[in-house]
Amino acid sequence: MNEGFDTSLPRKLLLATDLSARCDRPLERAKALAAQWNAHLTLLTVREGPQVPAEVVQWLAGAEASTEAEFAARRDIAREFEGAGYPVSLQFADGDVADAILAAAARSDSELVIAGDARINTLGEIFLGSTVEQLARNLVQPLLVVRQRARTPYARILVPTDFSPASRLALETAARLFPDAQLIVFHVHEAGLDGLADQPRGSLDGGSANTSAIRLRCQQFIDSCTLAPQVRARIAIDSAPGTPELLTARYALEHGVDLAVLGLHAQSGMLRLFMDSKGEQVLRGLDCDTLLVSTGERDEDR
Repeated sequence: MNEGFDTSLPRKLLLATDLSARCDRPLERAKALAAQWNAHLTLLTVREGPQVPAEVVQWLAGAEASTEAEFAARRDIAREFEGAGYPVSLQFADGDVADAILAAAARSDSELVIAGDARINTLGEIFLGSTVEQLARNLVQPLLVVRQRARTPYARILVPTDFSPASRLALETAARLFPDAQLIVFHVHEAGLDGLADQPRGSLDGGSANTSAIRLRCQQFIDSCTLAPQVRARIAIDSAPGTPELLTARYALEHGVDLAVLGLHAQSGMLRLFMDSKGEQVLRGLDCDTLLVSTGERDEDR
């Protein structure tokens, strides 16, 4: 397909942050994307309750202390974004983190939700265990998990594919959001893992006899996607024998990938991968930023 492709960019972004230095990486990426797309950026801070002694004192002080804290936060945000050139707003919410993010995303009509890895912020274990499943299953918007510093725009983007509608949506989303980046369609196929560690770097497929057939299948998959011609010229194809939870992270590291875009679907192997313990291993193992794109289908829809 080469007609009817979507070239629209997000106009509203939602950043989940606790406003501390531990959320600087997702904040910097959110600022970069908002500037790149001239989008409205909303910062959401969720108050789960007192976690440390200083917060207990503030909580006991009641609404007055909370108001003062919000005033200070708004003052700091105004300074942070002075002269940004795009609109910025700050929201506060109470309660469960995932529920608050879902509600804010729906209320604000945000087109992309951004948050940091649980290893570098205190938004709760957003990307570990049941909370990532809740967000991935219920967010209509793509979910960007930021791990790295936003030194440059995303230039090399990995799109793992199992040829499902979910991975097709992931590729189309990556192409729409980042039309100038190189896109790598990466397929992990079944094979024995013997000798995998000895294969040359940059050639995980190891000269398999199935390479031509796999490349043809990948090309057919790309042809089935709705992509602009100039985007197709930026797509590379690669494959590897083994298991996705091992090779996705390895490939991203060895090939200098800036962003991995993963499609989620209620009935696809990709969702089963990212919603079970192996999926946790993938999310933990990836050092690059990760964009989770859901088809929007829920369990009750099936």
